[in-house]
Amino acid sequence: MSKKQGLTKSQERRRIEGLRILARIIARHYMAHPELYPDPERPDGTEPSVNGHAPGEGKAAGKDGKHGP
Repeated sequence: MSKKQGLTKSQERRRIEGLRILARIIARHYMAHPELYPDPERPDGTEPSVNGHAPGEGKAAGKDGKHGP
């Protein structure tokens, strides 16, 4: 048996919210500085799709439904 206790509901909610904030920070940095991140490319020179969509197709909305920073 493990002596390690799990997080309380409050701690788990704070952990998840912190991860969401971190993900937004990373995504905004990526969008603001695309030159720092090389484009993924397949050996045949085409770009892979992400979640069934071609890269650059449409814009992603945040949790609040707004686009961009």
